[in-house]
Amino acid sequence: MVKDIVKDDIIKILDDILKEFEKFDGSIESGIEIIELNRISIDRLKELFGEEGLNFDKTYQHKMELIIFKQRKLLKILEGEKKELLEKMQQINKKNKVVNNYMSTAIRPIFVDKNT
Repeated sequence: MVKDIVKDDIIKILDDILKEFEKFDGSIESGIEIIELNRISIDRLKELFGEEGLNFDKTYQHKMELIIFKQRKLLKILEGEKKELLEKMQQINKKNKVVNNYMSTAIRPIFVDKNT
């Protein structure tokens, strides 16, 4: 009886994780929030499996595979966003270097040593 309740809890948690992925709107903030919320759910799953000595079986396999697929997809999107952001930062740094080089070549007074 207890194991049936725990199995129901596990299925609910897996469903909650999948629902979180549906909230992804493509933004970095949304992706991070989903990962954090799912981490809490995954920690709870670990506790349930540990407490009851349950083994991973076919009951959860499809949902777990779907979660893994969606997690990888989300991470791939976030990695792409990170790469794009780094490229933009490099462009800004290049522009700053050009400006700094231009500014540093300003005319400076030249003194001629007439004693030589």
